[in-house]
Amino acid sequence: MRPSLRVTGVRGRQFARLQALHRTTRCPRTRLRVQMVLLSRQGYAVAEIAGITRQSDDTVRYWLHRFLREGCEGLWEKPRLGRPPEITPAIELFLHEAAGKTPRAYGLPWPNWTTPLLVTVIKRRFKREVCDECIRQHLHYVDAVCRRPTWTVRHRAESQPGYAQKKARLQGF
Repeated sequence: MRPSLRVTGVRGRQFARLQALHRTTRCPRTRLRVQMVLLSRQGYAVAEIAGITRQSDDTVRYWLHRFLREGCEGLWEKPRLGRPPEITPAIELFLHEAAGKTPRAYGLPWPNWTTPLLVTVIKRRFKREVCDECIRQHLHYVDAVCRRPTWTVRHRAESQPGYAQKKARLQGF
């Protein structure tokens, strides 16, 4: 049987930082790790924490040991090995700015952003190939979404090919 492991001595600023991290972090994995530390601080055993968080005993022990070694910084995600991200910081900044503006602000004739349109603009501006899904994920990261454009202005809708046929079919219902 392994010796018991408890996080003690967490007070003051470190405790306030843990609570703030638990409240404000957007990463669910980080929040779960902070919860493990807070539960251990309250006196829960590793097996009890594992049951509450639905993680293995080894996972709980790993994160508690890492917290004891590195403090709050140890609970964050570390950079992972593998393929570098397609989105550079410059492209990410562009996406954040573009989310608050229309394509017309960039001299484009479209009223709404779509992911294929953003892919095209990024390809021309940054000379970088990115996929639609990558753009969609990064838009989600900056709290923006890209949806199909909807024609809400009547003269725009009427100028679309097949509008009269669609309207006639809808009125038939």
